[in-house]
Amino acid sequence: MKFAVFAALLTCLSPLAINNVQAAGASISLAPGVTLSLGDRDRHGNYWDGGRWREPRWWNERYQYNNHRWWRHEEWRRHQQWERERRRHERERRHHWHEAKRHHDRHDHHHH
Repeated sequence: MKFAVFAALLTCLSPLAINNVQAAGASISLAPGVTLSLGDRDRHGNYWDGGRWREPRWWNERYQYNNHRWWRHEEWRRHQQWERERRRHERERRHHWHEAKRHHDRHDHHHH
C-alpha cells in the first residue's frame, strides 16, 4: 500500500506520468518495480481510476470486476453481448455441421 501512495505522489508531481496514464489506460510504470494499475486501492480504500484516486461509491457506480479485470459498466455490457453473439454463432455452426454430417451419412448409407 505504501508503494501505491508513493506512486500517487509521483504521478501528481509528473505531468508526463499523467499523460502516460491517460494513454495506457490500465496501468502506469512510475519507476522500476513501481506500477500503479487501474483498480489499485490506497490506505483510505480509494480506487485509482487512471487519473486520480476515487471514493469506493464513485468507483462502484462506474466499474465492476469480472473475468480477472476491471470493466466500466457499459464496456462490460458490450463484452457480455459480444460473448452471447459468439456463443450463438458457435451453436449455429455446430448445429449446421451436425445436420450436414447427418445428411451426408444418410446419403452415403443409401448408395452402399
